Amino acid sequence: MATSLNISGLSSNIQWGEVVDATIKAMEARTVTPISDQIAKRSAQKEAWNQFRTLVNTLNTNALAVRRGGIGGYLANVPTSPTSGRSLFSAAASSTAVPGKYRVEVLQLADAAKLAGGSVSDVGAARGLTGTFSINGKEISVAATDTLRTIQGKINDANTGTTPSGVTASIVSEGGTAGRLVLTSTTNTSTGITLSDGTGGMARELGLIDTRSKPVSSATQSVAAAMGLSVFPSPASIRVGNKVIVADLSTDSLTSIAAKINAAGGSASVEPEQFGSETRFRLLVEGNVSAEGGSADSQDIIDTLGFAAGSTGTVRQTVQSAALTDGNGAPAEAGTLLTALGVSGTASGLAVGDAINIRGTRGDGTAVTVGLVIGSGDTVQTLLARFNDATNGFKSGSRTSTAGLGDDGRIRLTDDTGGSSRLSFSMSFTRADGTTGTLGATETSVPGRSRELQVGKEAIVRVDGREIRRASNAISDAISGVTLNLTSAEPGTAIDVTVERDQKTAADTVQAFADSYNAIRKFFDEQRQPDSALYANSSLRRTVETFTAALRTKVSSNETFSSLAVTGLALDRFGMLVMNKETFNKALTDKPEEVEKLFGFDGVGTAFVNATDDATRFSTGSISSQITSIDNSTVSLRQKETTAKSRLDLRREQLVQQYTRMEEALARLKSQSSGLLGTLNSLQQNQN
Repeated sequence: MATSLNISGLSSNIQWGEVVDATIKAMEARTVTPISDQIAKRSAQKEAWNQFRTLVNTLNTNALAVRRGGIGGYLANVPTSPTSGRSLFSAAASSTAVPGKYRVEVLQLADAAKLAGGSVSDVGAARGLTGTFSINGKEISVAATDTLRTIQGKINDANTGTTPSGVTASIVSEGGTAGRLVLTSTTNTSTGITLSDGTGGMARELGLIDTRSKPVSSATQSVAAAMGLSVFPSPASIRVGNKVIVADLSTDSLTSIAAKINAAGGSASVEPEQFGSETRFRLLVEGNVSAEGGSADSQDIIDTLGFAAGSTGTVRQTVQSAALTDGNGAPAEAGTLLTALGVSGTASGLAVGDAINIRGTRGDGTAVTVGLVIGSGDTVQTLLARFNDATNGFKSGSRTSTAGLGDDGRIRLTDDTGGSSRLSFSMSFTRADGTTGTLGATETSVPGRSRELQVGKEAIVRVDGREIRRASNAISDAISGVTLNLTSAEPGTAIDVTVERDQKTAADTVQAFADSYNAIRKFFDEQRQPDSALYANSSLRRTVETFTAALRTKVSSNETFSSLAVTGLALDRFGMLVMNKETFNKALTDKPEEVEKLFGFDGVGTAFVNATDDATRFSTGSISSQITSIDNSTVSLRQKETTAKSRLDLRREQLVQQYTRMEEALARLKSQSSGLLGTLNSLQQNQN
């Protein structure tokens, strides 16, 4: 560290600080500055080599581009449908495409299978269910404390690991806390989602599949008679979901059991199915069917009917009225007089001559308006008959519904067709004096829905007469080197796809290659100037020479285009690579295989890739070697610079100390001289 000179030079009249600074500056110019200049030169050289490396990397990238098969790539032209004007698919051609015309017909799009469960009022509340079910062979265990969200998480956990289920679960909100479970296959296949019910009927409890009885010969005969049973269980209660009904197989048919379930607020239907040359019938129920505790023959009823896990299908919509009551406030029955009818225990005050009006919509949305003028003997059964009237009621039209009365006094109208439904109704009345009223609000107790929201399907295309099925709408192996991205199916419409070489991109790719070579030549010319960082650098010259040599690469097996010059690329008098695009495009049109070979793995492309790789190779490449040498030299120079600066600091300290001692000595001499002069003056005065 430099030491400041504290002697002002009052005794000697010499500015010692200036003397020291001048001395140190002269020494610095001799010992430190040459080293610092060398460090700065090395820094400029390193920056230049880094710039050169960037240019070489760009040339390497462009050399790889011209070497790639199908130089410039290909274009796939896909016209719209001549029938509908729609775009049925797009096509992307890769470098391995084969020019030509291909006829493509999109028969079917791929789609993932989707299944929906039943709606629950609170997806965050414990479901109170215990049991198991399997999705694509992966078992899911459900505990009583599990909420619908917990079950969703368990299903998604099963879709992890080395053997995932291939199914994800989500919850679709239905407003507020309500929602339903939706399962989606992760692949587009016709196999879809395979559900297997386990203990407790969990898949049925969640509404993912239905419960089905054995097939019987008649839907209207008693079950015992339809099954030909001489011995059968006594009447017993069975639980359907959270509803309980009593079934008597000696008198109840499948149709009447379904009516009891619907009247109780559940959802059931009787469906025919072909059995050889016969038609048989099954009872289909929404939810799990289980034995009711305390009812001795409950399980025997279930076993006799053969209730078991069914399959995905539709659920019929049910709309229910308010609770109708009789004159005593008890639930109304079929024989309850309309003049005694009340709503939830409150008398309606209906009288003979008043009119009851029924309005609503069928499942398909068509309007229904029907009613009756109350007669003295009209009952609730009379009202039901108006609902089920085949001329004007809900039993008319192309989409019918059936009304029934539950034990709770509610009229329930059930769509005879499963799936999404617009079924609705309301009941009002008009008294003889013109005043009006209502028989309570109605509500949808069972929403109509399709469990199978989306059918799993493979994509099907026909290419030049060959039918291809794939699990994705992106098909990459129907046409060589071309990926078809299907967007719409239109069977019967064939589209001619034309695959052709992308001439413009090919020319642009070669031009980019030429530009990157020229950028290196320009850099080299700049470095040949005496004041440049890499002036007279033999390593730079040799590296650039390898690139120039690569330009002279020939492919002797080519008959016409064996060198770059005949394809329109040649060096001008300044050493720059100039491209004649017209000549190049003609060469590519006339003999594309030869042009590709010239720029390919046996030609110029590989020659440049190898040359640029050699130059930029880590540690051993010419550029890396030069930069490493510069870095090592710089480290050595910085050490020398540090040593030289330390010597200067030490010399400064020595000079400061030396001149300080000199100034102090002069001060003492001056003081002594002054004392002697004073003594002499005093002696002279005494002599006088």
